[in-house]
Amino acid sequence: MILATMPEIRYVCTGTCGANISEAEHDNGLKKCGEHTCSMYGHEFEKKLKCPICGVLYKPEESHKH
Repeated sequence: MILATMPEIRYVCTGTCGANISEAEHDNGLKKCGEHTCSMYGHEFEKKLKCPICGVLYKPEESHKH
């Protein structure tokens, strides 16, 4: 069994909808929140890293350890 140790790149909406999309979706053009009821509608998603162990999302410039 191979344990994933590299964090996954995710893009998230920091508004009320909390959208969480993959790097592939972002690379294919999904760059901004499109949920009309969201407090961050029309704003760009924020790049985050997802820990493969615990699933926490954190900013690339932050460190995350167990």
